[in-house]
Amino acid sequence: MKRFIPNILTIFRILLVPIFVLLINSGLENSYLFALLIFLLASITDYLDGKLARKLQAVSKFGVFMDPLADKILVITSFIIFLKIDLLSNIVFPWMVGLILFRDLSVTLLRVVMKRVNITMVTSEVAKLKTGLQLFTIILILLLLSLNTIFPLQFFSNYLRYFMIILTFFTVYTGIDYYYRNLKIIINTSK
Repeated sequence: MKRFIPNILTIFRILLVPIFVLLINSGLENSYLFALLIFLLASITDYLDGKLARKLQAVSKFGVFMDPLADKILVITSFIIFLKIDLLSNIVFPWMVGLILFRDLSVTLLRVVMKRVNITMVTSEVAKLKTGLQLFTIILILLLLSLNTIFPLQFFSNYLRYFMIILTFFTVYTGIDYYYRNLKIIINTSK
């Protein structure tokens, strides 16, 4: 049973995404705070599932594929939802979300192609840093949305906008890095 815990956490993270979306769109008082708590819970499962998989020696093909996919679902959904929030209209722009989405879809496509030819995708520390920065950014935005009545978000908007621009281009860079590292592996394997 212990071997299945990491995969259960991954599935649980995916199931938290619709709850997160419902909370943000609910219009309830403190909805951003509750959405933040759900997002934090999902982020903790991201940390735990990989750590437990290694500790329990329960790394599976399902987990290797679904864990990064669950991260992408959580992050992309968050940024898409942010596009609908008026307070974020001058912080999170459609072109940013489009580039992040394109990067994640193209890396997922590469992962599928590599899996079909039985090649394991190489994950870099830079890509892990990207995921950490994305999660941090989403948590920060949700926290500031939650505290908007105390600390108006407009005060932080310029900083957040520049940070989102840097994050977007860093995300694209990690996608290019993924392709560079893994296409070399595919080419060398096919020789």
